Amino acid sequence: MLQKTQNKTIQFIKRNLVRKNSKTFTAINLGNYFTKGIIVKKGQIVDCFIDTKQDLSEVIEKLKIDRKTFPKKIRVSLKSPACLVRYFPFPKTEKKKLRQALYYQLNKFIPYHPDEVYFDYTILKEIDSSQNYILLAAAKKDYIDSILDSFKKKGVLISEITLDSISLINLYLDGYPESKKVNCCVLDIGHSFSTMNILEKGVPFFSREAKFSAKDVVEIITRIKDLSEKEAGKVLFNLEKKDDLFTLLEENISDWCKEIKNSFDFFELNKGKNLDKLYLSGGLASIPGIADIFSENLEMDTEVLQPDKPGSLKFSDAFPNKEYEKYKHNLAVSFGLAL
Repeated sequence: MLQKTQNKTIQFIKRNLVRKNSKTFTAINLGNYFTKGIIVKKGQIVDCFIDTKQDLSEVIEKLKIDRKTFPKKIRVSLKSPACLVRYFPFPKTEKKKLRQALYYQLNKFIPYHPDEVYFDYTILKEIDSSQNYILLAAAKKDYIDSILDSFKKKGVLISEITLDSISLINLYLDGYPESKKVNCCVLDIGHSFSTMNILEKGVPFFSREAKFSAKDVVEIITRIKDLSEKEAGKVLFNLEKKDDLFTLLEENISDWCKEIKNSFDFFELNKGKNLDKLYLSGGLASIPGIADIFSENLEMDTEVLQPDKPGSLKFSDAFPNKEYEKYKHNLAVSFGLAL
């Protein structure tokens, strides 16, 4: 499941989606607005960082200056229109021939020519005697190559690239043993758009982007209260109860929940089963009462996904740092990437 390019290994996914052996590396989530990451040494999380997005070379340089001892073996997680995740049944094929067979069928599953993308895959489960259920991850070559070049110019090795949706699935499966008993949606509310992952008893079924975002929320507050974006952000994260947030967002919440419900209906139509639970992650998950608002509007049990719920990764005695509790939900993808 490895794709080679520019003498680097692009590894989108691991078998069973969960890494068992953590070593020493820096896990970086290149978000649309923030660059976020955690530093792992000898299997322990020792530090974290979050900063507004800059030119990628500046991000690397800042890491070198602020954290002189950061591991230069890098894992990267991405979210971009140039990256896709698909799930589908596929005829059983000899392992050594499966990649080639998928290559010749790629145009059925993605809107790009096979020569334009790097791709990777894993077999999620056996459907029957003739078919397996496949997870396919694909990314445009020019997009990936530009990222590789930025790190290469700074003398930093990228050992692995994955996608945000897969990192979030990793995080959920690693920290929530009950995942094999429930049908759920993991919703990461990003700055510019959100990522939805629906799982059927621990098996990914559907991943997509949702239009609503943290940026929308901030813009609503700037308009209602006539504040700058920075001031609106402070208001948002200093709300004391869910009623304050609901009052600000009442007109928009129902529209967002309709979009979410359409994806839930798609699952229920195809599987003949209901979704049992919604998990929220991303920076907005830190806002008091956010889970209650989604729960009431979707009439579904809703919980904030805890990125640091006990799982494969351990914390060193020096962690978490002072800022960690404030920003930990922004780090959900980084935690999943580190698994």
